[in-house]
Amino acid sequence: MSGCCSCAQHVKKLSEQISVMRKEIKNLRQKLEGALLSHKKHLSHLQAAFTASDRKGATPGARTTPKEHVAGGISLEQGLIETVPIGFISSCFSAKNGTPRQPVVCRSSRATLRIRKAAFNNPEHALLGLEHYSHIWIIFLFHKNGHLSYKAKVKPPRLNGQRVGLYSTRSPHRPNALGLTLAKLDKITGDTLHLSGIDMISGTPVLDIKPYIPDYDCPQSRSGLGGEECLSACMSSGRVMLQMLQEGGRWPHS
Repeated sequence: MSGCCSCAQHVKKLSEQISVMRKEIKNLRQKLEGALLSHKKHLSHLQAAFTASDRKGATPGARTTPKEHVAGGISLEQGLIETVPIGFISSCFSAKNGTPRQPVVCRSSRATLRIRKAAFNNPEHALLGLEHYSHIWIIFLFHKNGHLSYKAKVKPPRLNGQRVGLYSTRSPHRPNALGLTLAKLDKITGDTLHLSGIDMISGTPVLDIKPYIPDYDCPQSRSGLGGEECLSACMSSGRVMLQMLQEGGRWPHS
């Protein structure tokens, strides 16, 4: 009788080990598929770069500047561009851990953005008139993603494990690792912007900035709200939408 029990326990233990091995094999297969996908994307980018270079008659390996891209027109028409940061964020956050996921979480956070002379010979000239706006949109690069892989469905933290489409989230892992944030413009000194309410770490490459214009950027502006009121209404709507998503509801279409 004891022999039968021992045999049954041995079989159970082997079954558990087999189950663990199957899970490990599945994880390895997923990692391999991700690596292959990333490799294909790298090859695709390289092929596109060489194709654009050949069509312009450039020598292989020659670096093409953004101005040459615009002059040639070929890359822009095909959606192939070379981005050059206009500046880098210097903020109170030095690492991803502890950095707020959205700017409204920590409105007292501070940062500066200095426009590089690589973008303009006189950076301060490009900022003329921007001081009249209270907020700016910042388009930046998620440079700390660590890899180029991404998935069509993701699990955003706010939905507690629920899977949704990538484009219904603000996941940093995207086909083009671009981020968009709204920051308060405190002041401008020369070629440097002083910002608050930011959610970016130091060293974040900034690709472009645009003024926040309530009449264009805030749907609530149609009801006659002022700039600050409209901004507050947009943030309030965002919080309501977040609550509805967490409760499994749907956001009504206007």
